Amino acid sequence: MRIHRITARETNCYLLWGRRGVILIDPGPPGSTATIIAGAKEAGVRAEDVRLILITHGHLDHYGAAPEIGEWSGAPVAAYRGEPEFSQDRRNALPPAQTLRGSLVRGTYMLLAPMTHFTPLEADLLLDDKSDLLDYGLEAWTVLLPGHSPGSMGVVTPDGDLFAGDLFVNYTVPSQPIYLSDAEAWQQSYERVLELRPRMIYPGHGEPFPGVDLDPIHPARYQYRWWVR
Repeated sequence: MRIHRITARETNCYLLWGRRGVILIDPGPPGSTATIIAGAKEAGVRAEDVRLILITHGHLDHYGAAPEIGEWSGAPVAAYRGEPEFSQDRRNALPPAQTLRGSLVRGTYMLLAPMTHFTPLEADLLLDDKSDLLDYGLEAWTVLLPGHSPGSMGVVTPDGDLFAGDLFVNYTVPSQPIYLSDAEAWQQSYERVLELRPRMIYPGHGEPFPGVDLDPIHPARYQYRWWVR
């Protein structure tokens, strides 16, 4: 299966080629539409090739451009059941942080949030755990991976590729995300991924990495370069 990555404002968008068109995972934050469309065209993707826009979770940096990408392509937007409701509360945009730096960022966001423009996630399709994507031309299925948000969702392919959203981050080394809505749920999702034994993991932020690099996983603080020697 062909995979193409487009990075818009530090958020990864993935194009996955199936038998009948392309699935686009996480179109990125508001203001990234032009970057995503230009990247898709460079990869040879026409608007009509996009069969589905899949959102891994209800955080604005992953779904913000979805309405405009949906208008460009005509493709429906899909998310896990419950995530659109989760996104209605702007306080959920940044869950509790695992690091001091993250806590400072979250505190600043909470202070400024009432003064900023905010658009909740709207989905045309609501998916469940193990939803088959074959109807959209891709031999793959969804996997529920809560922890970063209650309805975080990944995509698994028969080749062993896992598109994991923000379950993991890999700016420096594979690690936990800074923000977790539920640490226990994240641990369970991590163990589920270990059982899946993915060949490659494609995170929402940072570089793709081999699945064998997951064990052991690094704490969130390792995202910062000054922690890595």
